[in-house]
Amino acid sequence: MQIVFVSHFYPPKYNAGTENYTAGLAAAFRAGGHEIQVVCAEDWDSGRAYWNGVTHDMRDGVSVHRLHLNWTQAHDPNRVLYLSPLVDTWFDQFLAQTQPDIVHITSAYSLGVGILRSVRRAGIPLLLTLMDFWFLCPSIQLLHSDGHLCDGKTTAWECQACLLERSGWFRQFNQALPQVAVQAPLLGTLSHLPLITRRRGLRGMLLNMQERKRFMAEVLDLPDKVVSHSAFLRDLFAQHTDRAIDVLPLGHDLSWRGAGFVKTPSPVLRFGYIGQLHPTKGVHLLVEAFHRARLGETARLDIWGDTSRDPAYVQLLRRLIKDHPAIHLRGRFERPTLAAVLAEIDALVVPSIWYENAPLVIHEAFAAKTPVITSKLGGMAEAVRHEVDGLLFAHNDPAALAHALQRLCHQPDLLGQLAAGIPAVKTVDQEVGELTAIYEELVGRRAAVALPPQA
Repeated sequence: MQIVFVSHFYPPKYNAGTENYTAGLAAAFRAGGHEIQVVCAEDWDSGRAYWNGVTHDMRDGVSVHRLHLNWTQAHDPNRVLYLSPLVDTWFDQFLAQTQPDIVHITSAYSLGVGILRSVRRAGIPLLLTLMDFWFLCPSIQLLHSDGHLCDGKTTAWECQACLLERSGWFRQFNQALPQVAVQAPLLGTLSHLPLITRRRGLRGMLLNMQERKRFMAEVLDLPDKVVSHSAFLRDLFAQHTDRAIDVLPLGHDLSWRGAGFVKTPSPVLRFGYIGQLHPTKGVHLLVEAFHRARLGETARLDIWGDTSRDPAYVQLLRRLIKDHPAIHLRGRFERPTLAAVLAEIDALVVPSIWYENAPLVIHEAFAAKTPVITSKLGGMAEAVRHEVDGLLFAHNDPAALAHALQRLCHQPDLLGQLAAGIPAVKTVDQEVGELTAIYEELVGRRAAVALPPQA
């Protein structure tokens, strides 16, 4: 079977959850004898022009087509955040040349919704996996700039105002013209004018939100099938669309674990964080909670993540850490060394302040028999069972997280009890089997529709 996977980005430069998940699937299907190609964006915000060409390389036997884009240099940068005619034209030609049996999209936010239209025009079966909230929220995470959660039930103006809250230009505008009844129609008109919207302070923030909402609602009807890795995300999307969404728990590429994984012994309890160093991941919350817990010499905290991606936030973390001798920023690591990293972590902390969907790192920790402490929110609370294989704490509450850290330190038997409760982790090979059945069903269904009626 010829399969095309589409993701916003792809390793080796990008190694967040969606990228690693897509790469794991592509490699597993390739190992199963299928012909696999991947389409993704690369260098999305660098380059002299919006379109900087396409490069092709092989990774784990998979052909990867990387579209080098710089959305900030587009004629209409705010519109290419959800619809890119140049990407759509290239993808039309790519599908015509390759004629795959099926296209599986795991993320489209760097390429735009037009790729779903391209697949539909080409008459190719399409599977969409919802990995996040991009189809509902332009900032992807359903999180207001002040940290409050959003349920997505918003008007175009409410979405627009939420984005603009991050703009210094808008704060000045709001002081000069505070009446919403005047702001909404005026900014709605300006959002149609690239000459205005591509200016600093508005670029990426003043979108034609009515058009975006309309496009997003329309394209969710285009795939032959839509799946989610969590019931939480499915149920949230069900409040916005009549489109049927099936839950398909994700499988994991556990090749990093090796045959004889064991923990490295330690005289102290080792808490760890693995992931992006970004405000929505709540690492600052974890640092504050560790300070509050006052664990002395009984524990340490290791924070693993790329310190170069968000320098301002990393600087904030360094200020919060101060000179605490037990908190360490360990930096980035390559995925093949994940086993070594988890061998040095007794309990993983996932303190995200947004909903998350199905964080891969939770199940990777489980694969290393590592209990997880996480927010009682969204897909995180669905993945971790309180006092069975981990601990849940109240969303965005450093005191509650500090209490969870203290429990593991002060109740010596709790860590072992939680580790014993960890379930078997679903493998990528198991998911490949389920996806293969879906692919065959969709290909067969499309073929049956294309057959001429019998006499």
